[in-house]
Amino acid sequence: MVVLIVENDPIETRMLADCVREQGHVPVVLDAVGPALHYIGKESPDLVLINLNGSAVSGLKIIEAVRGRQYAIPVIAMTHKGRLEDAVQLMKSGAHDFWVKPIPRQKLVKTLELLESKTIHSISKPPIKHSLLLTQNPNMIHLKTIAKKVALSKATVFIQGESGTGKELFARYIHWHSDRKNKPFVAVNCAALPENLLESELFGYEKGAFTGAIKSKEGKFELANQGTLLLDEVTEISVQLQAKLLRVLQENEVDRLGGKYPIPIDVRVIATTNAAMEGALAGGQFRRDLYYRLNVIPLKIPPLRSRLEDVELLSKHFVQKYSGMYNVPVEGIASDALEKLRGHSWPGNVRELENVIQRGVLLTHGKVLNAESVIFDHETQVQTSSHMDMELMTIGEMEKRLIHKTLDAVNDNRTRAAEILGISVRTLRNKLNEYRQNQMMGEGLESI
Repeated sequence: MVVLIVENDPIETRMLADCVREQGHVPVVLDAVGPALHYIGKESPDLVLINLNGSAVSGLKIIEAVRGRQYAIPVIAMTHKGRLEDAVQLMKSGAHDFWVKPIPRQKLVKTLELLESKTIHSISKPPIKHSLLLTQNPNMIHLKTIAKKVALSKATVFIQGESGTGKELFARYIHWHSDRKNKPFVAVNCAALPENLLESELFGYEKGAFTGAIKSKEGKFELANQGTLLLDEVTEISVQLQAKLLRVLQENEVDRLGGKYPIPIDVRVIATTNAAMEGALAGGQFRRDLYYRLNVIPLKIPPLRSRLEDVELLSKHFVQKYSGMYNVPVEGIASDALEKLRGHSWPGNVRELENVIQRGVLLTHGKVLNAESVIFDHETQVQTSSHMDMELMTIGEMEKRLIHKTLDAVNDNRTRAAEILGISVRTLRNKLNEYRQNQMMGEGLESI
């Protein structure tokens, strides 16, 4: 299992991560809700442990982010000061459990054992809303038609496209339109794990297969049996591991690490990549025989800059999504904001658009998101009508003003400000401490 730990205390983080690792699982450690939400948007952890830091808001955001998955992702909230109202609110919203620190090590061990025994990926949730694959672009509509047509077959699908174009959405769309839709959908990010961990995650292992293998573990192929396995960024797999993957696809069976006998499987495989395949094949980084095995049904997703007619449709969807998530009264997008959005080149594609709209929803004061609240990642300051627009200043001063402006916009909510700024809460706290120290030094010099 992959366990996402959202914790900013280094001592507690180490204890949790060591415990997860000792039980044969993979810990992913993040120190703020913003990066955690970004991770959950791309990956599918098996369990989330989150430190509330005195507020139930962060836990509610995580619970909201995991809703609507094809299978349940348990969320356990942790806090030093357990308040009954927080526990009730989180449990009603769908939290798996509510723990008060310090957390006994054995409690985590038992929870991991229980969740593993239930085989989390088989727990059913309401189906993914395939309508989220929103488009008005003729090429995208054609790709959706192809995807729906081949969904009922077992043919492997190879989805190519730049980062952020929606490759996983297409994979889920195919799964939902297949006769496997009520079976597991398991996603593996092949670029997120080192080779030795990726091999055990994919194929599983037997007890004693290597140091630390204290019990047998099913791999992702077994967990996805009778369902769909998404191999995200498959070109990041080493050539040696590609050979083993090819055999699994050819023989429809897996060999666990340390296993004596192959295990038969029935899995529909969908692979994605953002790499230029011609170069990877010519340079020997990717096996041609595996490429041909995966590329039975090829789908190439166009970048957002090639389908600008989708910008308005997607933007309105994200406004609705995040205004509801953050409980703010933003209901629409002004024409000047849409003009600015259409004029952007979108190097980060739909994922970048979603981030920009999320940021805009949080910065908007009225009911309509306008151009001033549309801030792209490369911009170093909030675009307002104030005297900041044309004022010359150092980059450090721009950064300082942007941070204070963002804090003002969210009523000094540091977690929300960090999300908008794209930094961790720890980084934000360090910046504020730096500004405070510089101010004290300045005042000290003035008194001399």
